[in-house]
Amino acid sequence: MAPEGTGKADVVILEGTEVVREDAVRIGIEMLSSRRAQGLVLVYQNSGDERIFARVSDYILLLIQQLEVRGLRKDQVKVILVPKVHPLTLNEAQIVLSSLSKDGVRSAILVAEEFHTRRSYWIYKGVGKPLGIEIIPCPYFSRYQCETCVLSVSLHEIRW
Repeated sequence: MAPEGTGKADVVILEGTEVVREDAVRIGIEMLSSRRAQGLVLVYQNSGDERIFARVSDYILLLIQQLEVRGLRKDQVKVILVPKVHPLTLNEAQIVLSSLSKDGVRSAILVAEEFHTRRSYWIYKGVGKPLGIEIIPCPYFSRYQCETCVLSVSLHEIRW
């Protein structure tokens, strides 16, 4: 089970990937609209040697523009670029929370994809504690809806 916390925070952090998922952005915007948070932090992983096909070179600018189209102001949005270096989540948390700490952030809702939530929460929480940043976990399920998942394959149908 993915942990899910309650309460308000200074910002919502959308955990990093090489592309920002629509579901995560929707959740982040909803949290700002409902006043659970005042700012949105998009974490964007970028590898110096891997290239995503057909992604524009100014992806960060595009992200900010698309959030403005959806009603957010520039001062509500922060995009943090993190290198795609292992251990990914630990490096990401250190870079993101260090930056947010300098901005005076003391609490953050961490939006992470389904099964990554537990690991990401514990890493962000561990990094955030000495910085005085409380982390509230919030999973999102982009691929599966638990109430519609049904295992219909019997052991006899599986061929080894």
